Amino acid sequence: MRAGLVRFAKMVVKHKVTGYEEFTKLAESLESSGEPVHILFTGSKDENGESWCPYCVKAAPVVTNALETAPEKSHFITVEIERPFWKDLNCPFRKDPRTHLVFLPTLLRWRSPQRLDGSQCANADLVGMLFQDDD
Repeated sequence: MRAGLVRFAKMVVKHKVTGYEEFTKLAESLESSGEPVHILFTGSKDENGESWCPYCVKAAPVVTNALETAPEKSHFITVEIERPFWKDLNCPFRKDPRTHLVFLPTLLRWRSPQRLDGSQCANADLVGMLFQDDD
């Protein structure tokens, strides 16, 4: 390393979307990057910043802390889902075979079988492993 060059801290590129169409557009655009894409599906927040989903509230600080260990140049998408949209059994997040959501929160690696559902997202060890595992 040459003198005078500054090393930058590793950086996870964070994205936040609301709704199915916005999510699919972003996820599909990141596929060709070849960089890891992790996605947290969570309940939307009210005007006070609180989610309607109690498990999502418990998982949020765990996931935020684990992001510190995520791979350099990876992407992290937070998808906030409105309660009435989620409660609809025909919700596209439930029906799409790429997401096939059953629980909120769900944390997954895009285009991979790796995923954590519900209370697993509040387990620091599991969340850390999901961010670190290559496969």
